[in-house]
Amino acid sequence: MPGSHNKPPYKIVGALTRFDERENVHARYELVPDTQEWSDFYRNHPKWERIDLKTKSLPGMMKVGHPWDLPILANERMIIRMLCGDEVVDGIPSSDKQEIDPGRATEKIKGFVRHLGADLVRIGPLNPAFVYSHIGKTRSYPGRKRGTPLSLSHASAISLAIGLNTDMIKTGPVLPEYVEVSRAYLQLAIISVTLAGYIRSLGYPARAHNLLNYQVLCVPVAIDAGMGQLGRHGLMLTKEFGSCLKLAVVTADLPLVYDPSVDIGVDDFCAQCRICAESCPSKAIPAGDKVVVRGVEKWRIVPEACFYVWNETGTDCGVCVASCPWTKPRTALHNLAREFATRGGKAGGWMSRMDQLLYGKFKPKTHPDWMEKSEYPFTPSLNGEEGVME
Repeated sequence: MPGSHNKPPYKIVGALTRFDERENVHARYELVPDTQEWSDFYRNHPKWERIDLKTKSLPGMMKVGHPWDLPILANERMIIRMLCGDEVVDGIPSSDKQEIDPGRATEKIKGFVRHLGADLVRIGPLNPAFVYSHIGKTRSYPGRKRGTPLSLSHASAISLAIGLNTDMIKTGPVLPEYVEVSRAYLQLAIISVTLAGYIRSLGYPARAHNLLNYQVLCVPVAIDAGMGQLGRHGLMLTKEFGSCLKLAVVTADLPLVYDPSVDIGVDDFCAQCRICAESCPSKAIPAGDKVVVRGVEKWRIVPEACFYVWNETGTDCGVCVASCPWTKPRTALHNLAREFATRGGKAGGWMSRMDQLLYGKFKPKTHPDWMEKSEYPFTPSLNGEEGVME
């Protein structure tokens, strides 16, 4: 039943197993053909080699768009990269440890990150199963070694979210969408690094996990903290923003008060709604039922197909988010519709059908006036069934 709960709003089937970041599509993209690293990896994962080679033949992310606008994205990403180094996201706690009541510490942390610009903040336990098992991404980080085992002993996870501008996201899959996504990641990098530094100043271990340098899976961590639920498209849906948001996490050993997990009716809604699956350019989102993935029952997307389109368009697409009935402005009418959908049962089906009736099939919005016109630049050339997810 919808509401707040003390147990996660997803079904665990058997033992949870950790995800190896080396299998992440971004980490695989860093591999160079005809090298020993390439040969070693694809000897163990032969089913991915053909699609990964095909993806490498495409223009690539941040390579498609008007020459007046691409530098906007490049400079957003430059600052993000500066805030994602190991020496920035982590550090040694102060030796002057402050004793602080968990309730007051929680109040201060939530107030501080909202002051810094976070739209949502929730706190929950860090499940070790949601920590990457090994390092995969090493580009631009000297001293990092692919395949290094990871362990993270922090007890708590503070999940942070920034809401996205729906008009910008609905331009997807072209450049304005990606500029908006990067804006959110830039803000989250600043907030998460600042918060982790603050906690270490109080004498407690803390690490920021933001774009380009994660050691945790942000989506299940945020779900455990009571921010939302997992949707059909593999992203978290929240009552406030749907999935039109971006995440960062700060893990820490500071004693904190945890938020309860929530059931906002997403399972019932997504089971009756297939708009994201029908709109997805790569057909990477399943239209069928849930399956078990690493011990959790969920809808299983095909990341290889999704990532292919990203490298074809030069952006991270965003059509699944843009087409979702939950991605609407935060007006009184749309807030009422979201509230209705959280009741579960047939309410989600009604919301989905009304969305299709009122808005029809997804069509990208026009670019903002301050950006140059971006054409819908591709015809999908990859069917989602070509990619296979572990």
